[in-house]
Amino acid sequence: MASRSAPTQAVAMTDTALRPRAALFTNRSLAIAGALTLALTGCSTAAPVSADEILPDVVDAGDTGGDASGENDGEVTVIGEDLTSSTAALLAKVYAEGRDPIPTVEFLDATTVRFGWPADSLSEVDALGNCQIAYGALSGEGIRVLIAVGDAEADCTAEVEG
Repeated sequence: MASRSAPTQAVAMTDTALRPRAALFTNRSLAIAGALTLALTGCSTAAPVSADEILPDVVDAGDTGGDASGENDGEVTVIGEDLTSSTAALLAKVYAEGRDPIPTVEFLDATTVRFGWPADSLSEVDALGNCQIAYGALSGEGIRVLIAVGDAEADCTAEVEG
């Protein structure tokens, strides 16, 4: 078997000859990728917009829970948060802010939280769904979850754990 030698052009093209071209290609690629990212996401290099301009402070008359003052600005007041860990209080607050309508949040002790909605604001199916979500959000912290709709209260943790 005869072996073929490499063409002279391939021998002449060494790594040293390709490095400047590769570096130029990489720099151009990064610059183009950065510009495309800014263009596609709608970002600009201008000063950031204030959150007040994006999310105006408008009270929705349909939202009745969450704030002990009766005025709901989309933020939840956690009653008794000093009784539990800061992580559990934050998880409860984030969970409540994601509900519609927003429930009241009250820690009864270090390991028990009650989410409350006004009477007739949740169907039985919605209450069960909220129960499961709340349990999923707080069970890792060892928090027992109670769901109250009007005067009816259920131990969500007992229902989910069976």
